[in-house]
Amino acid sequence: MGWMDAILGRTKLKKPNMDRLFSLSTAGPALSDEADLAPSGRGAVCLSPVEGGEFSSVERELRDLVAVACRGRDFHGQVDIRRDDLGYVWVIFTDPELEEQVALVHLAGGELESSGFGEQLLAAVFRLQPTGGAEHDPVYLIYNYKRGKFYPFVPTAGRNRDNATEFRVASALGGVMPIEQDTARWFALWDCPV
Repeated sequence: MGWMDAILGRTKLKKPNMDRLFSLSTAGPALSDEADLAPSGRGAVCLSPVEGGEFSSVERELRDLVAVACRGRDFHGQVDIRRDDLGYVWVIFTDPELEEQVALVHLAGGELESSGFGEQLLAAVFRLQPTGGAEHDPVYLIYNYKRGKFYPFVPTAGRNRDNATEFRVASALGGVMPIEQDTARWFALWDCPV
């Protein structure tokens, strides 16, 4: 942003930071040993509402890209693209391996950015499940593309949050991946389809 933009009040949106997403791939031991969590096999990319036929062609490209990525490798990934009630677009991946989920989410984010949808990229979301067998609320690890940092989100009944678990997960993972320190930026993703 130049000085003229600053005078006129124009701001330039920050480009998404894709590469820090891979820190989740190496966080497996900390997830299980420190946070008592395991991958659920589901991850997603969330975009702000997208209009027009241009996205339809990108949607086809994304499906083809995932099919090509899965062929000839040990990927077992599937992709589902849907809109929620507020118009946000969710590109949802199902794969039993955390590393493959991260790779598919990164692949989709890169494809969306190169197709001109980088400004619409909001978050990558990974659903985790508590270990130990007891029935628990889902735990989501959310990657904010603009900030390049993760934060936990643990929704409970009645649109409440389990803040104690969120802080415990953030503390457990803080040494192995970039965790958002400003808790005011730990945005809730209610009714997340992941």
